[in-house]
Amino acid sequence: MKTALILSLLLSGAVAPALGVAAPRPASAPAVDPAAQAVVERYVAWRGGAAFAAVTTVHQKGALETAGLKGTAERWAMRDGHQSDRYDLGAFTGASAFGPDGGWSKEQGVVEDMPANVARDNRRQLGLEFGGALRGEGGATVTRLADESRDGRTWAVLHVSFGDADVYDAFVDAKTGELLGWRISEDRREKFVRLGDWRMVDGVRMAFLSEERHANAGEKVVRRFAETRLNAPVDAALFARPASARLAVFADGKAGTDPEPFEFYNSNRICIPATTNGRPVKILLDSGADTSVLDKAFADSADIKAEAQVVANGTGGQQDSALIHDLKIGIGSMQLTAPTAAIIDLSDVSKRLGLPMPAILGAEVFKQLIVDIDFTGHTIAFHEPEGFVPPPGAVMVPVTMTGSVPSVPASIEGGPQVQVDFDIGNGSPLLVFAAYWQPRGMLDSRPKSKTRGGAVGGLRDEYLATVKSLTFAGVTFHDVPTIFTTPGPGGVDSDRQPGNIGLPIYSRFRMITDYPHNRLWMVPDAKAIAAPFRRDRSGLSLAYEGDHLRVVVVATGSPAEAAGWKAGDLSSAVDAVAVGPGYGGSETGRWNYAPEGTTVKLTDTAGEVRTL
Repeated sequence: MKTALILSLLLSGAVAPALGVAAPRPASAPAVDPAAQAVVERYVAWRGGAAFAAVTTVHQKGALETAGLKGTAERWAMRDGHQSDRYDLGAFTGASAFGPDGGWSKEQGVVEDMPANVARDNRRQLGLEFGGALRGEGGATVTRLADESRDGRTWAVLHVSFGDADVYDAFVDAKTGELLGWRISEDRREKFVRLGDWRMVDGVRMAFLSEERHANAGEKVVRRFAETRLNAPVDAALFARPASARLAVFADGKAGTDPEPFEFYNSNRICIPATTNGRPVKILLDSGADTSVLDKAFADSADIKAEAQVVANGTGGQQDSALIHDLKIGIGSMQLTAPTAAIIDLSDVSKRLGLPMPAILGAEVFKQLIVDIDFTGHTIAFHEPEGFVPPPGAVMVPVTMTGSVPSVPASIEGGPQVQVDFDIGNGSPLLVFAAYWQPRGMLDSRPKSKTRGGAVGGLRDEYLATVKSLTFAGVTFHDVPTIFTTPGPGGVDSDRQPGNIGLPIYSRFRMITDYPHNRLWMVPDAKAIAAPFRRDRSGLSLAYEGDHLRVVVVATGSPAEAAGWKAGDLSSAVDAVAVGPGYGGSETGRWNYAPEGTTVKLTDTAGEVRTL
């Protein structure tokens, strides 16, 4: 269950980073198209001409508003590719710094390496801010698009590209050179950064207001700078990596827990007995959640109060959320502090899975610890990374941080190795994102069925089909049931990652995550690897609602569609077994994975029996 919270926006500058790898420009192609050149020169002159071109550092301090929170922000930006940012929103604080050799970020006391591609892309942002990119520096090309109207005026649009799918359009007055702001499209998501309250500072026109506007109003970020200094000396200490707070402690001075039992619900979800703020709870483990989550109803019952309203991006799209800090999670002899946790209404997800979901344990537990999951014995253990020795036969898989979710190498149908999301909260073997499968025509001649699926954020259209092969950790899996996602808001519409491998693949190994050393250790289970994948051949997506099942979606081309099933139909029993508590995780509850040719009798709430 891939989620991302708005706090990730707070450490960005006035213009978001340009992400992706710059393609080399043909020798004959000018960096700045002649049609754009005159507008670029007017813009540079409007900013201050030679004084603007001579700026080496920018230091800004002021107010920050986002997600219902108000606080302060400070940033140092340098023409040579260094930047340092700080924010303080009361309960939530953070900092980051990067330079030519990489960077780090710190949120709520936890320090992590800044992914190399993110640090590189942030440096591109500085090229936009200092004007170099508009002159074709850093691999940029600049063209002029058709003029557009915005805020009641007509603007020339300077289109900046670094040779990838992300683009940056500057809205400039063609006569005066005035800059309205930037329309930014990155990773298939668009926002507009409107700049205003321009003032002259040492002969250079600087924006004292930045409004970052998204399709979802809840993601808006506003910065009002009270102070801007140019060409001030920069303290090197701003870039020194700070110490990280420890998130986990173990009882009696131990370096880890004993193996703790977990429920392997429906063979695709890990549910661990735990406590949250001292209250017993069964918690779902989800590496794809960048922060831990409490269900809103559970939080209300435990009198846990929200501290800020934000937006969560999930596989189904966006959903309103709230934040708390310092959530205490206990598992065995371990006490873990989640510096920032989300409160989200998980009721719809719970119904679709047939699984009570009071809490989700997210990426915090992976960041500083080794997590050892034995799918054969259904146990999990947590260890400090120092001195850990992998078991015999373990295959090392490198882990790359490309954003908030780590990725691992894999090959789809014998193609070149690609980086796919590592997500044990994904209950499907494989997701392939639209930006990968559409240009390759992967569904053109492949048998498929259309349905709707998702988790946090709601439902979205998707296709079900079979991928011939998937190679991961030295093992090639054949005939893999796969979800092909479609474009739209959410965590599964990306042009940076081709897809997402889920728990039905990882559970065929003993899996040991070692994020502190950027790797996994995978021990193949020969019997599990040889077993065929389960397939839902019914075509019914169902929600569990107490004493009945509600049909949410009927897949096109499925047996259920042929039999006349419709969304909203209800069933109270399957093969004469009543639906009730525990049904979702029972053997009877897995009837839709029965072999091809199986006949199932479903009893509707009026007592009528329908055969599928």
